[in-house]
Amino acid sequence: MVGAMPVNLIPKFCNGAMDSHNGSDDNEIQVSIGSRVKSNDDFGTVKYIGEVQGYKGIWYGVEWDNVERGKHDGCVDGIQYFKATTPGAGSFIRPNKISPMKTCAEAIQMYYGDREDETVAAHRRTVINEWKREMGAPFIEMVGFEKIHQKQKFDRLLEVCVHDQNVAKAGDVFSLCPNVRSLDVSQNLFSNWREVITLSAQLPDLREFDVSKNRMAIDMPTETMIQLSKNFANLEKLNISVCEYEWSDLLALSHLWPNVNEIIAAYNRIKKIKAPDVTLNTLTILRLDGNPIDSWFEILNLGHLRNLKALSLNDCFIEDIRFNDDPGNAKVDVFENLEVLFLNRNRIRDWRSVSELDKLKNLKKLYFLKNPVQTTEDYDSASQLIIAKIGNLQELNGSTITRELRRGAEYDYMKRYGAEWKLAQNDLSTKKAFDLEHCRFQELIDKYGIPDDSLLVKQQKTVTLTSQLLEITLQDENGKVIKKKFPSTMAVQKLVTLAQRLFSKGFTGSPKLYIMDDQMQGAEIQLDNVMKDLAFFSIKNGDKIIVRFS
Repeated sequence: MVGAMPVNLIPKFCNGAMDSHNGSDDNEIQVSIGSRVKSNDDFGTVKYIGEVQGYKGIWYGVEWDNVERGKHDGCVDGIQYFKATTPGAGSFIRPNKISPMKTCAEAIQMYYGDREDETVAAHRRTVINEWKREMGAPFIEMVGFEKIHQKQKFDRLLEVCVHDQNVAKAGDVFSLCPNVRSLDVSQNLFSNWREVITLSAQLPDLREFDVSKNRMAIDMPTETMIQLSKNFANLEKLNISVCEYEWSDLLALSHLWPNVNEIIAAYNRIKKIKAPDVTLNTLTILRLDGNPIDSWFEILNLGHLRNLKALSLNDCFIEDIRFNDDPGNAKVDVFENLEVLFLNRNRIRDWRSVSELDKLKNLKKLYFLKNPVQTTEDYDSASQLIIAKIGNLQELNGSTITRELRRGAEYDYMKRYGAEWKLAQNDLSTKKAFDLEHCRFQELIDKYGIPDDSLLVKQQKTVTLTSQLLEITLQDENGKVIKKKFPSTMAVQKLVTLAQRLFSKGFTGSPKLYIMDDQMQGAEIQLDNVMKDLAFFSIKNGDKIIVRFS
């Protein structure tokens, strides 16, 4: 055991073959190069075990998950003991500063062994007392009863959670609770998949498995994983979020899960996606939230997963959605069975992206919140646009779309863009551009007919006032000019705050804003109600606003 060796017998550098105990008990789990460790609330990977010149005893060289916990990249006093992948994430720590590691079996025993429902306990005591009375032996001791009861209690466990319990090895789980169907070992100290497979092999009826927030090396070839996939034969749901995996890692591991239905791989390092060749054919739900995916074309590589019904892409970096450049809303042959799509908090910036989703054959539920394209509309107006643009949609952001709601949204949509549609009919290139932007519009014309012209003109005026971006020239008393675009729904108070930031140099106090009225020979009208929006003062595209601090 390294910790007990004389210092003069320990080599200066260790090549990974040397092991060290994280304590003095010979039954404790050994720490080796590549082991995952925890100190206080920080997790890291051991990169070095041995002496550090100028310091006594054995040290662990650790690369920490949280770079702020580190001090260097593995180099101390000019000697490179190990090389941290992330600069500044490394440091040295004494073996007694890491938390003792456990097997999964030990963690289950500790967490569930002392927990017992009071009703069950009271009933058990009643049964024991009745036996004692029947036998006329009030002082008899029920030898072995507790042990039998404990065994029965563990046998009944179907769902087990040992989240953040310093679990690094499997242990003998089968002897303890062989009937577990759902197991959560998230945020523990597993360092490779071999140990995870050893754990799963002991639970033949395992259906749900959460190994998220573990950093596990993929240390076996594809052929071996195919052979070991029998240990996951009944697995239906897997959570591998926050494991620092790329898509290629997930594809490599997918050979282990021949029948998986749901995979949660959120907040990993997935950016590029390659279409699966022979795996993931049983997948119905895929969650890739929080990954740095910035292109819809990467998502299209998942389009031929025939059984996929729900896809979650919240908190990604997607900017636009395109299936093709064909005008109209002819259905595409990808994501043929997709019914539910989550796109909250992406970077989608145009309404054509929403129109493109109408090309999906079976999309029924959409979650679409806090994307840049929605900033120019209030929630109700944006929701109406989405409903009108996607014909099969039955639910938006968790709310059911009634027949009346759809009819109203579609008719308002036609009134809003009907005049533009009419103008587009006179020019082929303009018509194609319109049909790309409004894929369903011809379908709605066929459904409702062309709206009355008086309604079109009235609606167009409302759109100009409430939703288009207005280019406004801001000019201060010194002649400084700045041009910016603002939504007409923007409050005057926000414009005052912006003007103060842009023009405050040389001035004090809060500025007052005046609109130049061309119809009154350049007269200035003060924007005196800061709680109103720009549309209230009939501000138009190209208007000039004077900023005065005096």
